Amino acid sequence: MDGTDQQPRPPGRWVGVRLHYRHVRMDDRPCATGCPEDELTVSYPGILISSYDDGELVEERWVPLGADPSEEDDEALIEQLRAALWWQLGETQPDT
Repeated sequence: MDGTDQQPRPPGRWVGVRLHYRHVRMDDRPCATGCPEDELTVSYPGILISSYDDGELVEERWVPLGADPSEEDDEALIEQLRAALWWQLGETQPDT
């Protein structure tokens, strides 16, 4: 989880949504040519959905955000947002 930003958290349940990059290291070995560390990682943009309860981070969901999202990608994001907002209300998501 990455809820490390230092902003005060309000009481109760709430959900934060922000753009977030995941950084994936491609190789555990040092680069033989002395290349910079950042050349060994790949960054992926996504939407980070963070759920807080009384100021404590309880869950994070990361949904990929590609340059050319498909309808399936859009539906997956919408479903994650809906679930997070229903959780914020303290209710279960109704069947659709």
